[in-house]
Amino acid sequence: MPRSRLPFLVALPVLLALASPARAVVTKGYILTTDYTSGTLSVLDLATLAVTRDVAVVSPDPFERWYQGLLYVVNRHGHDNVQVIDPARGYVTVRQFSVGNGTNPQDIAFASSSKAYVSRLGSPGLLIVDPSTGLELGVISLAAWADADGNPEAAHLAVVGDLLFVALGRLANFVPADTGLVVVVDMRADTVYDADPLTPGTQVVRLRGLNPGTDFVVLPGADPGSDWHLYIGCTGNWGALDGGIDDIVVPAPDGPPGTIRSAGFAITEAALGGDVLDVIADGRGHPYAIVCDAACNTSLVSWDPGTGDLLATLYAPGGYSLLDAALDGQGCLHVCSSSFTTPGLLVYAAGSDTCLAGLLATGMPPVQIVFGQEGVAPPPVGSGEPPVALGPPAPNPVQALACMELTLAEPGAVRVEVFDLAGRRVRSLANGPFAAGTTSLDWDLTDGSGRRVAAGVYLVRAVTEGATVTRRIVVL
Repeated sequence: MPRSRLPFLVALPVLLALASPARAVVTKGYILTTDYTSGTLSVLDLATLAVTRDVAVVSPDPFERWYQGLLYVVNRHGHDNVQVIDPARGYVTVRQFSVGNGTNPQDIAFASSSKAYVSRLGSPGLLIVDPSTGLELGVISLAAWADADGNPEAAHLAVVGDLLFVALGRLANFVPADTGLVVVVDMRADTVYDADPLTPGTQVVRLRGLNPGTDFVVLPGADPGSDWHLYIGCTGNWGALDGGIDDIVVPAPDGPPGTIRSAGFAITEAALGGDVLDVIADGRGHPYAIVCDAACNTSLVSWDPGTGDLLATLYAPGGYSLLDAALDGQGCLHVCSSSFTTPGLLVYAAGSDTCLAGLLATGMPPVQIVFGQEGVAPPPVGSGEPPVALGPPAPNPVQALACMELTLAEPGAVRVEVFDLAGRRVRSLANGPFAAGTTSLDWDLTDGSGRRVAAGVYLVRAVTEGATVTRRIVVL
């Protein structure tokens, strides 16, 4: 959580705990540290638990994600940029790009190596960028779901299949002004996805609580085709036990479409014993949370999602010192203790909750840890042809038949689909392997059942490995 959102003089960074169906073996923990005047990146070797301090300089208000061998540091309030760090090249900053002065970016999520989304607390527009170059690709307006100040305060992001989940705080002067929302974006069409197809209009997910301030935790379904769950902590009003950990139910990405909805609180702040600051879970054992009591003392607790009860308090050092914790996928829980007198990292055995190590000195206070694999080569930044190109439809506007050219730099599988502006797929034009070169595609303005589509604006999207391109077409 950003410094600019709080009634305190400290930041509340939150966890990165996105589970995935296939878990890569991580070897390093990447630790952001800050004293709120300067910031650095330190590295934890998971095999030896040795910390190498200050391998790179970041902003005093950072948030990080790991993707395909690179660290993406979102430098937030007052810095307004994304910094890309390559661990394989000695933690050099390979690029750094602005996301708009005064926009206060919060998070970055990836559709591919050439397409990512940046949420911005100070802008109602969800930014689309090419992370390999920093070029802006577009903006998705979220203003329709703003509170009275005209800004929805978009914060944390999560990806499930082709869907992007965007948490909206809906704050006025950093105080909750309305119920928290989650907008779902179809990354194939870059439009808002209808979370409830049974209700007229384009619906978003209305949360049980106010002020969804933690990161999402993504929990895949236990079996193929079963529902996924997303946890997000709703802090509500600070100092009041009016929030909890919201449970969002998502139909399986490989299953039929269905309603995305909040199932209510998996556990309340009253049961947790304080404002929820962080949620940690991977679906393989009992989850954890960091909470803050009325006296601003933080503690790490475990809880039972089946009963909604508190299980135990693992660590309560006193003071406002616990800011982030994350599971490494190898059975360990890593806890950032940002005490200015004794900062460091603690390591617990997940499940048994036995403390294995700590405090591991990190230099400045640690505020976030994420995990990655050593020796992963990032995708090359292309300087020649793009992997896929889609020529402009002709004619446009169109009354009978639209023609366009699909070009691939190399042989590969490609999917070309037509969507309406509500994000609903109207027609598949191609889906399969193609040779390198140019292929002509036609759309006869009918949907999948052979009926002519209604007049309006449609999006034609081509997706291949690592690249996506979209064209607009107007049907008369």
